[in-house]
Amino acid sequence: MPNLGVKYGLTLRRRYLSVWNRLKKKRACPKCGSTHFRRLVIGVWECEKCGYKVAGDAYDLVQE
Repeated sequence: MPNLGVKYGLTLRRRYLSVWNRLKKKRACPKCGSTHFRRLVIGVWECEKCGYKVAGDAYDLVQE
């Protein structure tokens, strides 16, 4: 995670950390179940194993 200094405030740093952790979290491909499911660009995710692509939310694709 990039270092955010004291001047940004605790609330903003916690919010940023939450988004950062969701972005870097390991995900499973909905088609083949492989954990090689990565974000290409904002809103586009691709499985490196089967080539399945899906458009999802900017930071989180996990169904909550």
